[in-house]
Formats: sequence, structure tokens, C-alpha cells
Amino acid sequence: MNRELRQQLETMTLKLSVAEHSATLEKLRAEFGHSVEIVASEHPIEEYTCVVHAFSLVNDPTYVEVASFGLGRTFAGADFIRFVLKHDLLKARDSTNCAHGDFVMYFQEGLFQHVGRLMTRDRALSKWGTGHLYKHGLWEVPFTYGEEVRMFKCPNKERCLELFIAYAED
Repeated sequence: MNRELRQQLETMTLKLSVAEHSATLEKLRAEFGHSVEIVASEHPIEEYTCVVHAFSLVNDPTYVEVASFGLGRTFAGADFIRFVLKHDLLKARDSTNCAHGDFVMYFQEGLFQHVGRLMTRDRALSKWGTGHLYKHGLWEVPFTYGEEVRMFKCPNKERCLELFIAYAED
């Protein structure tokens, strides 16, 4: 885990415009030899978060309707993740039995920070803040995403939506 790279990625995501990310990643690649790649998104990146992406809720009409109801306070974010973890609604995996598409969640001192989807045992696809979708090594993420990784079996898209609805009803 390269702490300095992670701190630079954090600075990039928090302080630079999204338009500057590509050039910044190339400068960091020359310095650190990382494998982070920007992935083209099918949907406008400003319209979803890491949780919405990982749970396949981007542009889902039911999700959009529920998330926009009332004051828009019920959305797939950190509180939703705390709900599914508190109620043991996801099956934990260890690094030896995780599979392509499973969730990789990042925690700091036990608190959820970020989620992506595994591509391989050591690479993930995730949405960073207001930025792009990125393919990256498990530890090639902004520093504030935490220093603990846990994997969970990813349910199918329908079950992901059911989990969100259960959270919204709670």
C-alpha cells in the first residue's frame, strides 16, 4: 500500500476539478507507476455515487423515484450501507473465495467509507466522489477511503433494489 500515492489521489479527488483528473493521473503514473485508469461512464458521473454504482442503481426508475421522494434524504449512501451491514443483509467473503463483481468495501476505524466492485481479486471498479469511474488496484484509492477492506457477495440487481427499498421503508 503506497501511502503517498493514496494521499495524492485524495488531493486529486478533493481539490482538483474532474477535468484535471486525467492529466494528474498521468503525472502520478510517472512518479508511482500506479495502474489507475479512468473508465468511460454510460451515465453522467455527477448523477451517482459509489454506492449507487456498486449496487447497480444508476438510472433505475424505482431507485430514482424513491430517492427523489420528499426532501431527497433517502438515497443509497453511507447510511444505506450501515443498514445492510447492521442487518447482515450481505454475505461476507474472504479474499480466497471472492469473485468478479463482488463488493469491495473500504472502512476507516470500522466506519464505512467507500464501495466498488471487484474485477479480479486485486483490482476493482469504483466511482470516486464527484469524479470518474476508475479501474484500480485494491489499494490504489484515496487515503480517506480507509485502511481496511472487506469483501461481500454481490446480490443480483433485483436484490440490490430490494435492499434499498427495505432501507427506505425502515
